[in-house]
Amino acid sequence: MSPSYSKGKLKGKQRAVSPRDEGSGGRDGIVLPLDLVGSGIYDAAYTLPLRIGRNPKSFSLQVDTGSSDLASRYPWVASTSCTTSSCGGTGGKLYDPSNATPTDVTFDITYLQGFVKGPVVWDRVEVGGYSIENQALAAAAIVTDEALTPNFNGILGLALPLNSIIAANILPVTDNDPDGAAWASNLFSITPVASAPSARFLSLSLSRPGSDRVPSFLGIGRHPSNLVQDPSKVRYSTLVGDRSGILFWKVTVRAITVYVNGFPRSVEVGRSNTGAVFPSAVLDSGVPYILTTSKIANGIYGALGIGPGADGKYYVPCGMPLNMSITLDDRPEIPLHPLDLTAEPPTDNQAQFCIGLIQAADPQLSNPSSGIGDMILGVPFMRNTYTVMAYTAPSDDGTFSESIASTGSGGRATDSTIRPKLGLMSLTDPATALDEFNTVRLLNQPISTSNHSNGTSSGSGGKKLSVGVIVLLGLVGFFSLCCALFGIRWFLLKRRYKK
Repeated sequence: MSPSYSKGKLKGKQRAVSPRDEGSGGRDGIVLPLDLVGSGIYDAAYTLPLRIGRNPKSFSLQVDTGSSDLASRYPWVASTSCTTSSCGGTGGKLYDPSNATPTDVTFDITYLQGFVKGPVVWDRVEVGGYSIENQALAAAAIVTDEALTPNFNGILGLALPLNSIIAANILPVTDNDPDGAAWASNLFSITPVASAPSARFLSLSLSRPGSDRVPSFLGIGRHPSNLVQDPSKVRYSTLVGDRSGILFWKVTVRAITVYVNGFPRSVEVGRSNTGAVFPSAVLDSGVPYILTTSKIANGIYGALGIGPGADGKYYVPCGMPLNMSITLDDRPEIPLHPLDLTAEPPTDNQAQFCIGLIQAADPQLSNPSSGIGDMILGVPFMRNTYTVMAYTAPSDDGTFSESIASTGSGGRATDSTIRPKLGLMSLTDPATALDEFNTVRLLNQPISTSNHSNGTSSGSGGKKLSVGVIVLLGLVGFFSLCCALFGIRWFLLKRRYKK
């Protein structure tokens, strides 16, 4: 389905690895810590420091599994030629492309709110000690209606290469000449191939605000040792494709279950908007909500006796936990932390009603030709899983082959075929999650993990109570829901799913 890519020469020595990193890079891979920027709810962004340029300057880019380009929603990488008020928000932290190689291609994207435009250039990009000599990226000269900050300067796209806007205009090639290949394609095709990660996967874990139980990491060919002791616990599946190929990390949704008074209530998920037997969902770390159709949203909240407010959005009493799980493909159900599913209004932490972080987005999800699918599983879902984006299939025990791709003349890799698989491992223990919800929402206390055991769940250990029994033991009483309208900025307005 996807073309083979081979490029990205690794020149000189790898740069020094940060003391916070795990692993040394090269064939062994590396685990890099991520920083959570923003409030952690409505404007959550998990950023990674990287270096761009021949005289490298550090930028903080959001890791985004819904985009393939090394480009920033805030604003691709704002360049020194940008004079808009949005670029002024960077405090002078702007990318200077004057020493980069021009491609004579212009990048532009129009959102429902906002516009970004600028030239595409080739420049050196360093991440975790891995250096790509000629990575295609966009240097934004015009940015409107984007809240740039000194700590959030760009985006590192981790969607599959076919979803790349830049690659659609600058075709990838199979030698070391500069082209438009996505960053991940270049990373796993570094030459000499002995310097590239031997395990061709990227992975993510996303922290929860106020808790250190699950850290934020980006893994490059290496699992974080404190989360993954047994790689076989990561369950892999094939991806849902479209006519043009596999664009997103997209899976099928087999079931959604809401637990009410200890009893499971199945939500009718129906068929996909494409006519497929099951609806599909894209995993997207760049969206701070779970977005779905009104039918599914009504089913989830309806299990609690809640309907949409007068503004069409959903509100839940702040003391009521939304206990639910999602079943994807043939995996066991994945429980979601109730603190991830509702949020206090940004201007009132004493409010009676909280904003549901599962919302309907019918205009964006009802078009079967959009390629998005029927749901977007954003940050509220991904905080509950360790996510592995594999570019080749793992072995039955969850490990990846150590084989080195064959090379042609000049050390160029000749086989970089992408055979993607998505791996997920649940990180949320329902008993711990409910206890943390009660601590925060009912006792108004911060979460403390210092006296708790590790809250991750990888499928091993002693027998655990079912999700329904746990909910029965800890469920708080219902409150009658009245209409409470809070302002909410729809992050989807700032995103366009390409192709």
